Amino acid sequence: MRELPRTYVLEDFYIWFDMKEKEEYYATPLYLYNVSNTRRKNDETKVDLKLVKDISKTKSNRKREIMRQPSTIYIHYAESIGMLLIRFLNADFSSFTSAYNTFFYAYGFELIKEYVPSLYSKNDEYITDVEFMDMLEDIYNTSLDDLLEWQNNFRKCVDFVYNLNGNEELLDHSSYSKFVAYTIKNDIYTYSQDIEVILDNYINIHNHHHNESMEDLIKDIENKDPNLELHNVYTSTKLRSICFTILEQLVKQENLPIKVCQNCGRYFIPTFRQNEIYCDLENVDGSLTCRDNGANETYKKNLENTPALLLYRRTYQQKVMMVYRNKESKQLKKNFDKWKKEAQAKIKLFKQGKLGAEALYEWMEENK
Repeated sequence: MRELPRTYVLEDFYIWFDMKEKEEYYATPLYLYNVSNTRRKNDETKVDLKLVKDISKTKSNRKREIMRQPSTIYIHYAESIGMLLIRFLNADFSSFTSAYNTFFYAYGFELIKEYVPSLYSKNDEYITDVEFMDMLEDIYNTSLDDLLEWQNNFRKCVDFVYNLNGNEELLDHSSYSKFVAYTIKNDIYTYSQDIEVILDNYINIHNHHHNESMEDLIKDIENKDPNLELHNVYTSTKLRSICFTILEQLVKQENLPIKVCQNCGRYFIPTFRQNEIYCDLENVDGSLTCRDNGANETYKKNLENTPALLLYRRTYQQKVMMVYRNKESKQLKKNFDKWKKEAQAKIKLFKQGKLGAEALYEWMEENK
């Protein structure tokens, strides 16, 4: 993995990609505010960020200070491939609060530093709550028109490239071909400017692997070990240029389509299968993801159509009616209560995976 001098990383935004792991990594001077910063247990050079509280739920404090957290290539932020672009496509810029909760919390203001008031572009290590909130709100108000324009342009491009706007006649063409053609024909080509590529080299790979045998190295290289591959680093101060770079990386990979969630309508990249219809994007309120909700609904529907449960419902209705028609029979009511308790206990075991569907059906059949 590319390692940059720390002095450079403090000032700019850097991003690079690992297509095999389907991850992207970035470094940015970021004020962590209402955000958790967790190192991965299996690789402590990677940090995962997560919004832990809606920014509107926190009162600013004039005394409390926030520490500037300049990520480095040694300890860098990691997330699913394309997530910065996905967050930008889905960002809610209708208010400062929603803009922060859906985008700024993860990347800070480094990519729109052209809009940062000079007062806040200094490199102080600490900044107070109030200064931080004022700074972000100034950035939001100053950059809003451009943010909305860029977002709209990228949405149009993504819709075209991934056939999300009904352009079925282009289904047989590759995403990359459509992306290049769209770029040439539209103003989005201007977004390909203002970005630098820091070419990786074999110095770091040599330092970490020169003691391995030639045979092992060749095998690992043929197996496409990401630790033995070059990873160019992209840097820019322009959000639109970084988003363009990410999209350009994605369209070259036919197994990384961008889709629209059939539940919430947000853009997402399938995690496991290309035919996924629900996203697993986190919600600001901490509620279940669309995928989890969809899985729960599917599970419920499957349960409803389980023969043993259908038999239980029919038997239940029959027994309830019999008890109702024979109100004077205490024994009948007692037998019904006993059957219901036992039946529900069996169903609980079934839902816990401790009793098979056939065994449950046999019990219902024998005890109906």
